[in-house]
Amino acid sequence: MTRARWQVEQVLDFHRSGLNSSQIARHMNIPRATIRGWIDPRYVRLVVGCRGCFRCERTSNVPGPDYVYLLGLYLGDGCLSGHAKGVWRLRIFQDTRYAGLIAECRLAMASVTTARVGLRKCIGCVEFSAYWKHWIHLFPQHGPGLKWRRRIVLEQWQRELTSAYPAQLLRGLIHSDGCRSLNTVRRRWSGREAQYAYPRYFFTNASDDIRNLFTDTCDQLKVRWTQTNARSIAISRHGDVAFLDRFIGPKS
Repeated sequence: MTRARWQVEQVLDFHRSGLNSSQIARHMNIPRATIRGWIDPRYVRLVVGCRGCFRCERTSNVPGPDYVYLLGLYLGDGCLSGHAKGVWRLRIFQDTRYAGLIAECRLAMASVTTARVGLRKCIGCVEFSAYWKHWIHLFPQHGPGLKWRRRIVLEQWQRELTSAYPAQLLRGLIHSDGCRSLNTVRRRWSGREAQYAYPRYFFTNASDDIRNLFTDTCDQLKVRWTQTNARSIAISRHGDVAFLDRFIGPKS
């Protein structure tokens, strides 16, 4: 029996909150063996309806939100490499401290490809990878050298998807090359020193094109941003931070 994606995500949420597999199984009315398989970090769910490359097949079954989120991760911490017989390998890296981000990356990649998604633990990070002939069709931004040293321009079909799911693109970019942190400010008034702290989002990338993609998406969502240095963008206004907290929040 194939379960719905929301069930997998709900189980992972319960697991992160501290419930064991027996408690989750009783609550969800799902066999404990199934729960244990989902909790296993090597688990990757097979997605119903995703039969192949949505670009080649011109199918209407496009995993839009997952693809746009994965695009954001790829532009930040992903890469493609070519192999024999026209096969490409997509690799995405995540920090081992963030179990929630690891689960999201795994599910997003598995929903876009029919290939098996592998997991390898490195020092301080987790590497997800999958071999598939169609990655180059979905990430045409691939090219020789580092991303920040070449042009990164989205194709028309990609622009249509990112315009339809701008929040997912921001999530992917923040989850790869961004963060939500507290900024501490010290001020002196009438001879006395005081300090206060406020949350803000940061996005840092060496590529002008990728930073522009981030700021253009912020503009679409009417989120105000400021460029703090040559490579970094900050979002600090209380209302804008609260808005981003609805679908991003601190990394976990």
